[in-house]
Amino acid sequence: MNKGIRAIIFDFDGLLVNTEELREQSLVNFLKKYGKKIEFSDYTKTMLGSTEENTRFLMEKYHLTGEIDDLSKERRSYFDTLFQNRLALMDGVLEILERAKGLGLKIAIASNRHKADVLDALRRLGVESYFEVVVNVDEVKNKKPHPEIYLLAAEKLGLSPKECMVLEDAPHGVESGKAAGMKVVYVPSTRYFDEKHEKADLIVKNLHEVSEEILKSRFI
Repeated sequence: MNKGIRAIIFDFDGLLVNTEELREQSLVNFLKKYGKKIEFSDYTKTMLGSTEENTRFLMEKYHLTGEIDDLSKERRSYFDTLFQNRLALMDGVLEILERAKGLGLKIAIASNRHKADVLDALRRLGVESYFEVVVNVDEVKNKKPHPEIYLLAAEKLGLSPKECMVLEDAPHGVESGKAAGMKVVYVPSTRYFDEKHEKADLIVKNLHEVSEEILKSRFI
């Protein structure tokens, strides 16, 4: 194996698990209660902001009344219901985890989602044991696209950034990985994001295409 790459670091939402789909549906359900229908472009606008920022945006755009904290908790309750009942691994996840494990790569997660959600999902889906390191938004001051979360993941793995390969499904994640000095494979969630990204080292259609040769870093 190419000695350059010793670890693979995954994004979480939309790449390992179907939480982007669940989050979209939770917003549909939330606004339906108030007789509103979310515009798809508004959903994508809520992907990077804080909980408070996103709730304020929805309140202003859809003329919702109430306290921000109360509406944020209500939004979260709709997501929690789906998270408990409809959470699933994305297609190809087990295949790539086994492939990386077989190559002796260290495996980690770097996610903008809170730690409790990530660990709960990994346990319930039976894949917790694959991951040596899990870094989440609770441990950093700056969310993606800032590189802090990927740099912390490399530090916890005991590796340099150049020894890590990132798999991401979102443009801000690609930018985060590249800013950290890592190789980045872009597996775009095409429902939400453009399928091209000029900073990505490699773009594939799905996790099935992340072959052993790619993990050995021969093609990037």
